[in-house]
Parts: sequence; structure tokens; C-alpha cells
Amino acid sequence: MPGLKRCAGRSTARTLELRSVIGWMSLAAVFPGVASAERSIRFAVKGDWGYGSTAQADVSSRMCARNASIPYRFVLTTGDNFYRPDGAATTGNFDDPERCLIQARIPWRAAWGNHDLAGSGTATRLGGTSRWYRFRSGPATIVVLDANQPNAASQRSFLARVLAAAPPGPLIVALHQPLYTGGPHAPNVDAQRQWAPLFRQFHVDLVLQGHNHLYERLRVDGVRYITTGGGGAPVYPCIRAQRGLERCVPVNHFLEVRASETAIAVTAVQADGHVIERIVESVHDHGSG
Repeated sequence: MPGLKRCAGRSTARTLELRSVIGWMSLAAVFPGVASAERSIRFAVKGDWGYGSTAQADVSSRMCARNASIPYRFVLTTGDNFYRPDGAATTGNFDDPERCLIQARIPWRAAWGNHDLAGSGTATRLGGTSRWYRFRSGPATIVVLDANQPNAASQRSFLARVLAAAPPGPLIVALHQPLYTGGPHAPNVDAQRQWAPLFRQFHVDLVLQGHNHLYERLRVDGVRYITTGGGGAPVYPCIRAQRGLERCVPVNHFLEVRASETAIAVTAVQADGHVIERIVESVHDHGSG
């Protein structure tokens, strides 16, 4: 396996695509920081999930089973947290299917999707009182954006300021409507215009997006994008020719992310426990030059 080096400047992060045949013991051997609780974090990600479906409950149950072995620091969502009724957290779409996660007292960090705008569930049950915000966890800086408002000047100013001030370590962005995608919902061209140049300039390591109910992995202009919209709503087909698209799978799933000071490892997991794929990205320098 070729050696890995920390990326610098505008160079593209080197990627290891580690499929299910390579276990986490091998990941630890390649990136020791990924396995260290002292210098790394582990969290889960899902999007388009609060549907009140069997698929939602199955995804949540699998998350809880994996959390029992190595606890998640938090659950990050890529939006569309509550359907039927839109935006409202109910017994059917939250309390029952998410019961094991709620009982485990895992904190939520949520992006707002288009379905969430009709109610207050994201604010009241997931703590998403701000539509865009930044937080630190372990070595990682995580920026959550509201892709319902990509042209808001105040949001773009916030993003530029936060990215410019990001300390060394993983830099991750989460949002709902995808900038680039092979799914039936079209790419968010306003977000492409407003945010993609900043993602490139400051060398964002990973952009997590939702809205299309599928799993996909892309690299566009040196930035890694992963769509995770398979948390419980009916899945969508992969239909669109998209620059930078490397893999697209229409399946219910969630992500596990492990972030150390020098690497980000992402595992996409189906509800039955099958690993769709694992990838590891080196962390960039985040200077503007």
C-alpha cells in the first residue's frame, strides 16, 4: 500500500478506497490517529431520515448497535429531518424509530432541509436553532450551512470568515441541497456559485450533503463530496451524468466518520450492516495560498 503524506496547498488529497475486505485494524495501521480516542473523534451522519418508515427504524437500530461498541460523539444530519408532517417531530417519525439513539443520549447536530422549513422540529428536538453555525469537536472544525438560503450574503460572509480562521485539522461542511449530484434532484447551482470557490480556496476536506435519497461519492475541483440521503425516506435512482461522480448507490444507509488530526475515514453502512465502502482522506493545509 503506498505511503500517505499530509496534503498541502491546492494539491488534491490522496485517497485510499478501503472496501469491506479491509477492516478497521488495517485503518489503524495506516492512520494511527484514527484509532486514538485522545486525538480523534467518531460520529455518525444521516440525511433524509425522519420518515416514520421501517427503513428509518432499521437504520437507527444499526447505528445503535455500532454505537454500543465504540460510542459516537454526536449524530450529524444533512437535513430533511422530519416528514409527514413536514418539519414536525412526532412519535411516528422521531420518538419511536429513534428511541435507541435518544436513550443513548447522543447529541444531535442538524442541518435544515427543505422539508424542515414547515415546522420547528429541527430547532426544538435537534438543537438546530441556528440555520448556519460552526462547532469544534476533537481535532475537527465542522461547519453546518443552510442550503435553502445559498444567496444570503450574511451566510456567505460567515462561511468565508469561519473557513479563513479554521485551525489545523479536519475541516468538514454539512448541508442539505447538494452542490454536485448524480441523483434526480438537480445540483444547487446557487450554492455552487456562492460556496464552491470558498471550499476550494480554503481546502475543505469533506462536504456532506443530502436531498437525493442515495449514497454517492464525488470529487470536484479537488474537494471531496459525499451525499448521504438514505436515512429512511424512499431511495432515489442515480440518473444524472455529473462531473466528478465516482460512485452512486440507491440504498438506505448512514455514515460513520472518524477524524484525526491528519486523516478522515468515512464508512457507508447499510441497515443490514453491509459496508458499501470505506474511504480515507488525508487532511489538507487550510491556508488560502
